[in-house]
Amino acid sequence: MTAGVVVVVGLGNRYRRDDGVGVAAAAALDELALPNVVVVTDIVEPMSLLEAWSGAGLAIVIDAAVATPPMPGRVSRCAISDLAAHQATSSHRVDLAATYALGKALERVPDALTLLTVEVADTGHGVGLTPQVEAAMPRVIGMAVDEIEREVGSAADVSC
Repeated sequence: MTAGVVVVVGLGNRYRRDDGVGVAAAAALDELALPNVVVVTDIVEPMSLLEAWSGAGLAIVIDAAVATPPMPGRVSRCAISDLAAHQATSSHRVDLAATYALGKALERVPDALTLLTVEVADTGHGVGLTPQVEAAMPRVIGMAVDEIEREVGSAADVSC
């Protein structure tokens, strides 16, 4: 990957109801066919995540989150430095902070990393998002597009 390339990673399991929100949002972004954007889903272990974002100018990770107190459909944005203080945690226990630390040690991290989470209501077996999480899809997709536009704009400014 090269600087200026944006990688969108949709984490989650589409067969565990709301846990699939990251995959669904990434698929929607893929349909937009934005230039210099690579969309990756079906990440099942940390090394796949490192491979996906290694060398990117920006990685946007979209994931389901469980929070206390719960507010299904709430969308949050945080940087890697915010993860320890972030109240929501991945619904499938993916430790992004540990994966990022490993990537940093291996020199396999993006220039910038943003995490977008959507709080979930149901991570039981089955397909389809709950109404609250489905209603959050336009917001999380819009936030991702905003992040992409900032990266593409800053990359264009650097090359002028």
